[in-house]
Amino acid sequence: MKNTRQQSLRLFTMVDRCLRWFTKPPSTPRSGLNHRQQWSTARRAGYTLIEVLAAGAIISIGTTAMVSLSSTLMLQEELATRVAVTRNYQENMVRLWQLGLSTVQITALMPSQAQNALLQQAVFGSPTFIESGLTTINGVVMETALCTAIVNLSQNPATETAGASFTLTAYRPRLITDLRTLPP
Repeated sequence: MKNTRQQSLRLFTMVDRCLRWFTKPPSTPRSGLNHRQQWSTARRAGYTLIEVLAAGAIISIGTTAMVSLSSTLMLQEELATRVAVTRNYQENMVRLWQLGLSTVQITALMPSQAQNALLQQAVFGSPTFIESGLTTINGVVMETALCTAIVNLSQNPATETAGASFTLTAYRPRLITDLRTLPP
């Protein structure tokens, strides 16, 4: 019993010494150092004004670059959306023509730009669809047509600025009208 008491007393004194060592107040400057050496050791504890200004300048340059890049990406994304809408409108016109509809029927079926805000922002003017005649490809007579649409580049909804012009050349087989001979 006495032995365990002595062991626990030793353990408590060792823990007490450790706690006192860790909670010691910071030591005063060493007496062997001169005034200049004490100043240099004290200065190492923080940052100088020049270091803080340099870090601030680097952070501000990085932030400016980030904002510029994000605004450029937003403009490119908007332009890509306008190009996609214009191309989709143009391709739908071509598909309707390839199904056998006339240019008048296609114009009547396609959504009006005046009633669709997205089309007003994306398409410059109105797309043109011109049937350009007949072409023979591998012995097959094909009708050809050109569909041209222009992308609107203007950021202002009140004005339009012409951008890239896209022209699709479309082909469809000539409709056979003379399968039967005409009756006498």
